[in-house]
Amino acid sequence: MRDGIIIQILLVALGGSMFITAFLSLVRRKMSEVVVIPWGIGAVIFIILGLVINPEGWRNYISPTGLALVIVIFVIAAYALYFFSIRITETMKKNNELAIQVSLLNTEVEELRKKMEALEEEDSVKDEEDTVGN
Repeated sequence: MRDGIIIQILLVALGGSMFITAFLSLVRRKMSEVVVIPWGIGAVIFIILGLVINPEGWRNYISPTGLALVIVIFVIAAYALYFFSIRITETMKKNNELAIQVSLLNTEVEELRKKMEALEEEDSVKDEEDTVGN
């Protein structure tokens, strides 16, 4: 029974730490809302699992060493996914900045194109006047 409670406490603690980390990452603008929402959902799922499940006979399915190994692998995977999520957010921010810059450049190109057309019209009018004047 004691081991089952330890597993439940670990699940609730993991869910709570995931939720707090995701919230702090959102506050510090390391992650965007789109990326934080799955982390929050996952955290709530772990908290609910920790409160609902009753892992009484877990030793029948996995050894204590195997359970420790699974926990370590899961924590490492969650840590890696956290940094992957931060990189995704950084890429999304850079993509938005690039889209804004492209939009501004397109506006400038359009203005330059109009100026060039006006200059070409003026040049063609001068050429016609020179031709008619001779």
